[in-house]
Amino acid sequence: MVEDERPTLTLIEKTLGSAGYRVAGVLDGIAAIKAAQTDPPDLVLLDLIIPGVDGFGVCALLKRSRSFHAPIVVLSSRTTTRDIKLAFEAGADAVLPKPVDSQALLAKVSELLPARQSSKSEEMK
Repeated sequence: MVEDERPTLTLIEKTLGSAGYRVAGVLDGIAAIKAAQTDPPDLVLLDLIIPGVDGFGVCALLKRSRSFHAPIVVLSSRTTTRDIKLAFEAGADAVLPKPVDSQALLAKVSELLPARQSSKSEEMK
């Protein structure tokens, strides 16, 4: 997760952690790019307004990388039609408004990580 506001980062970590997901958070765009190169994530949650390289730039850089294959979900208070369009043009797979609805976030993560869901289903059988 790329989020410069610690309370939001903590809330998302708790929400996803309670559903069995491991969340690694970084506070700026440059750290996000380095982290994605060092330890490729299964999914990226990305704020648009972050220090260093903004979310649009991070999204575009990651999606252009041949070694990056994870879905990117933009979580942002910037929800104008133009911002949403720019996020998708940069390569976002989904956009969710902030403040983030926990159920919508869990549903989107589950949808974009189907292999994890099927392995959870198998464990439950």
